[in-house]
Amino acid sequence: MIWYIGAFGAALSFALTPVAMSLGCKLHAVDVPKDRRRMHQRRIPRSGGIALFFAFLISGLALCQHTSFLFCALGGGGLIFLLGLADDILCLGPRCKLFFQGSIGLATVLGCGVTAPRAVIGWLLWVLTLTNAHNFIDGLDGLLAGTVAVEATAMAAAFWSLGAGNLALPMLLLATVCLGFRCFNRHPAVIFAGDCGSGTLGFLLGVFSIPLGTLLPVGIEQLSLFFLFAYPLTDLLAAVLRRGLRGKSPFAADRGHLHHRIFDVGIPHALCVRLLHWICMGTAGIGVLLCRGDRWPFAGMLCFGVAILLIYLRYFIVGFVENG
Repeated sequence: MIWYIGAFGAALSFALTPVAMSLGCKLHAVDVPKDRRRMHQRRIPRSGGIALFFAFLISGLALCQHTSFLFCALGGGGLIFLLGLADDILCLGPRCKLFFQGSIGLATVLGCGVTAPRAVIGWLLWVLTLTNAHNFIDGLDGLLAGTVAVEATAMAAAFWSLGAGNLALPMLLLATVCLGFRCFNRHPAVIFAGDCGSGTLGFLLGVFSIPLGTLLPVGIEQLSLFFLFAYPLTDLLAAVLRRGLRGKSPFAADRGHLHHRIFDVGIPHALCVRLLHWICMGTAGIGVLLCRGDRWPFAGMLCFGVAILLIYLRYFIVGFVENG
């Protein structure tokens, strides 16, 4: 049954992506390689979020249990999608986007049943952080879609391990929707997710984190969620600190992200993406294991394994450069 559900989400996303490409050109939502930060050499539609959001919306309404939480998540995700699409077409300023993201995020968090003031503020900051963190990592072909597929699959596994299968299904659909889109987005990409895609995916992951957080003990909640999204979170933190120390705005785009640094040493585009996905799989696996108290020893072993992987990747990159 799971395979059929996954195939439905992937097929729907795959079918909608050419439509999104056409709409992107007509709406002038096109990414032009106007600076060295961009990794492509030609004009590419940045309207992939149209396929991603509507594939998830249709499959979610068709296959998932209809609850007020699902409708709230889809409604908030739809508004973030429209905001991102407006930015892809009109290039809104970062302050304008952050204001509307905050307003939509606040309404969504309250609609999800969070009422305590401190909890509302905490979850609002979390949702906004994931929304923008996934926008920050969308710099290589296939990187965002693959990363979200890994994270959503890990969240589905975490929900299932905690006995919340009704919440696992939407995350499984989100993962397969990303995989269907990735057929067009992998290197060399013919379409980008755009802000309407990256922001929406990050927002949905943040909103679906809320019930996952409430199912976990205090302390383990923060630790598990951090590992589930360790890659985009650390990249966002590094970018904010780097730009702040240079006296620049946190939203001032640069070429200092982890994917840029790996690519700039000479490693091929597709291999860069695979290396980052391996890291994401390892850290997300730790997050899943931390959700179960009886799995903590395995989480520790996997954490050690990820550390070994990072050390290996470091020397692999050094060796690649020396031999290249």
